[in-house]
Amino acid sequence: MTFEEQVESLTSITISSSGTTPTQTELSAFLVDGVMDVSNRMIEAHPEELPKFTKTTHATDSVAKTGRILSVMREHDSTSILRKCTPISPSDRYDASDSDSLKYRSKINPGYYEWNGLIICVPAAGSSNNDIIVTQVHHDTGLINTDEYQANAIEYFPKEYEYLVALYAAIKSLEAAASSKTVAQDIELQQSYLQQATNLKAEYMSHFQREQQQQQQPQRQGRR
Repeated sequence: MTFEEQVESLTSITISSSGTTPTQTELSAFLVDGVMDVSNRMIEAHPEELPKFTKTTHATDSVAKTGRILSVMREHDSTSILRKCTPISPSDRYDASDSDSLKYRSKINPGYYEWNGLIICVPAAGSSNNDIIVTQVHHDTGLINTDEYQANAIEYFPKEYEYLVALYAAIKSLEAAASSKTVAQDIELQQSYLQQATNLKAEYMSHFQREQQQQQQPQRQGRR
């Protein structure tokens, strides 16, 4: 079963390459938005799940930021010696590379900063086993309607949450379908779509609320 077939099953809406609302292209966009929304909501509700949504990237210069950062490391002239990089202010990036400055960062005590959408370490990453290694939340922007559902089709995303991405896309598909019904004879169908969307939205949000409640329960017990 594809993501498109799952969404059609949830909504009873026919989705084609053209002449339907949504189209297959629009559905693919909803799926990508769903990946981001599920990732962000799940991490907010259940922070310990963050590593499940991450990708680790090695580079000899800088790494493009894609999401919340889990860790930044720097090789120290060896792939087996990794130093933790701690965050510094971008305004300190020059002082951090000045050996006479109190803010100087060496290979033993590297730092990193964000600049123009990039994650950059000090000392600068380079060749000869001096990579910057960034682990951060990754959003799969290449997901499309024909990808297989519940088959690990979403990169760096836990399979157990794929159904939430389909649910998100189903909600957006119903809302789009409802907005396309403008003539008087379509009002009943429009209301039906909106009611379905409301029901699915309640189901969708309940998963994150449940996660938050489970997280808060031990905290409340600890205060007693």
